[in-house]
Amino acid sequence: MKIQIDLKSAVCGLIVGVAAMFAIGADSSSNQVGRYQIQTCPGNPSGYAVVLDTATGKVWMGNGNANQLRSDGNFFDPK
Repeated sequence: MKIQIDLKSAVCGLIVGVAAMFAIGADSSSNQVGRYQIQTCPGNPSGYAVVLDTATGKVWMGNGNANQLRSDGNFFDPK
């Protein structure tokens, strides 16, 4: 059994498929889930934690009290 494929239909299907892939890949949402990563030190009795902003690479360290070690003065400001 011989199968014939219409060249015009095949090209149109290819173009529609490529256009659909571009449309799906062009998602421009600003979903920032996972931007901030938090790591704690469970073996450390002082309870220090490290916060990493994966978009900028900025790191903050602290233990949640007023005498904490931090990389800048605005550790508790909204991120």
